[in-house]
Amino acid sequence: MLRSKVNVAPTDDVPLKPAWGYRLRRQRHPIGRRGGPRRAPRGYRLPDAERHRLRAAYNLRERQLVRALVTAAGQPGDAAENLAGQLEQRLDALVHRAGFARSVSEARHLVTNNTFTLDGGKVNQPSYLVRPGQIIQVRPEKQCPTPSGVAGGGFPTTETPPYLVVRPEEFTATLTREPRRQEVPDLRDVPLTVRPG
Repeated sequence: MLRSKVNVAPTDDVPLKPAWGYRLRRQRHPIGRRGGPRRAPRGYRLPDAERHRLRAAYNLRERQLVRALVTAAGQPGDAAENLAGQLEQRLDALVHRAGFARSVSEARHLVTNNTFTLDGGKVNQPSYLVRPGQIIQVRPEKQCPTPSGVAGGGFPTTETPPYLVVRPEEFTATLTREPRRQEVPDLRDVPLTVRPG
């Protein structure tokens, strides 16, 4: 029986078999870290202050924002307007604007717990992009008639955005058209300078 033997050099701390050395040379990431870091798609960027404000307003991870930015920049028209419309058409953002939740993070929690239907169908993905004409409704078993409930008593005290029609007595909200950047309360003061990078 033949055995391969590796001569240990005086500088080596741990003797390695030849196959191990080959695998270590082939690694693209540090030892002990599986898979290495995941890189976000590149192509367009926002300044740091605007990026932080958008992430805080919509409760997004960095990778989600970069993906939305690349998609918005690839569409025809102004990239900033496309980005604002895409972020505002997310289901969790519309649930918050309709007043069914006090914050976007609470709206995301409610959506993942199957509190809402979209055109009568089940939807539990907060990042789902609602198309104009679709109706968001609170499920009948989740409707709370008392004003202390989140679904029944969280309706906004301020005016609703012009692209959203809310019917509190029916627990529904309808997106009538695509939102514009100046109509979105969180994006009125954000310049949104999209640049390639």
